[in-house]
Amino acid sequence: MALLAAGSMTAAMAESEVFVFDYLGEVDGVSDNGQYAAISDTDNGYAYIWLAESPDDLYDITEETDPSLPSYLRAKGTLVRDVSDNGIVVGGILYADGVTHPAYYVMSTGKWNLLPMDPHAMNTNEAIAITPDGKVIAGSHFVYDPESEIGGRYYPCQWFLQEDGSYELKSYSDIDLPDHQGFFARQQTPDGRVVLGSVCCGMQSNTNAIIKDGEFVMFDEIVTEREPWMYKGKYYGGTEVREDGKTYQVWLDDVNDPRVEYFEEVYINGYKDSEVGLDGWFHDCDVNGNLYGSRSYVENVTEDGEGTVYTEGCIYNYLTDEWILEPGVTTFSTGVGVDLLFTGGGEVLDHDDVQHVTEAYDIVTDYTIEGVSRTSFDGKTLGGVASEINPATGEKYYYPFMVKVDGGTSAAIQSVAGNPKGALVLVSAGQIEVVNASEVAVYDLDGHQVGASAVTAVNPGIYVVTADGRSYKVLVK
Repeated sequence: MALLAAGSMTAAMAESEVFVFDYLGEVDGVSDNGQYAAISDTDNGYAYIWLAESPDDLYDITEETDPSLPSYLRAKGTLVRDVSDNGIVVGGILYADGVTHPAYYVMSTGKWNLLPMDPHAMNTNEAIAITPDGKVIAGSHFVYDPESEIGGRYYPCQWFLQEDGSYELKSYSDIDLPDHQGFFARQQTPDGRVVLGSVCCGMQSNTNAIIKDGEFVMFDEIVTEREPWMYKGKYYGGTEVREDGKTYQVWLDDVNDPRVEYFEEVYINGYKDSEVGLDGWFHDCDVNGNLYGSRSYVENVTEDGEGTVYTEGCIYNYLTDEWILEPGVTTFSTGVGVDLLFTGGGEVLDHDDVQHVTEAYDIVTDYTIEGVSRTSFDGKTLGGVASEINPATGEKYYYPFMVKVDGGTSAAIQSVAGNPKGALVLVSAGQIEVVNASEVAVYDLDGHQVGASAVTAVNPGIYVVTADGRSYKVLVK
């Protein structure tokens, strides 16, 4: 692990510290406790770790090539996507044969370790998220599938920590996906119950999807029909070579003509996908079950499958099965509860007050702040992407930046970052912990109170937690 001390620019404005680094890359993950951040320069294959205890520096954890290995086994690049509270970094190692292998790096040992792969996995495989305790890793595999037009599909997977210290693979390559590129995993909830992302389907659409407790869940009905191709009232019948030796398209009046050719048409909730594609994604999540992203829906769907497509920023809570859509916002990149939200355009929504990140956190820098991609569980450590234009070439370069908030940079940020969405309810094996609440009560489903403190030991089951007047339903394994 090499220390990179030069090249950071620190601006201490109010009570917010901002660190923009002169190394190409983006922040892909921030630990829930705010102590670490995972940063990748995927184009050049470099991986870095940011530590809150030495925030001006980045640590290079790029896997070094062993010259004694055959050329096809040598590491060509490294990427990192997330980091646990105890310093386990997850990502992948790109080898010279073109295969990216999922792997994890342990800060305490300074070593990379390969994770097991699906036996039918092909070239693109990586770990993308890890629970705060390091016990569950989520990722994706590109798995061989001869029925796919591209020879394979992306499927999510998880690795579970075993007693001997190894991780055991659970591949979800047996789920029934619509015909296209597959399930793109983006993140995992802190309890490891949900892998979230998007399914590529139809001709051009992406729709929200999750793996919840090992089961595949989609929120849209996808139907594939075989239909004739119709243009100006006539049906396509293939091509024919005429007397002049030229090839012409054949257009027919009768749909029952045996020459009429049929094509697959995908309908999403009754809407014909070939019109305008949908764009539904989940990008990130928090400890209260909120999944952040974008959600597409269609209004005024006709019998012919036409309609008007809208895409808005969304919050879906997998514990309550409730949706929140935000008109005027195309996507949420991350958030803390439902009161502190970050958009894909670099804005912050704080109790309906909209500001750019630079204004909300008093960021003063020569770089352009593109947006915040990840936060710690309390919203006091933020990771994002900054950019600048090369005046000689006009090319845009991207740089990682970190923000540390101590007490808040304004009254609005202070109220939310210090106490996001009221209480935070943390669930682990046999325990319910409530953070940032003065009054707590825990009830079983029979209405019996089983706890009234910040930490309550409970048996596996479903419980209702009330904290400062708000109720939460939680599952304890």
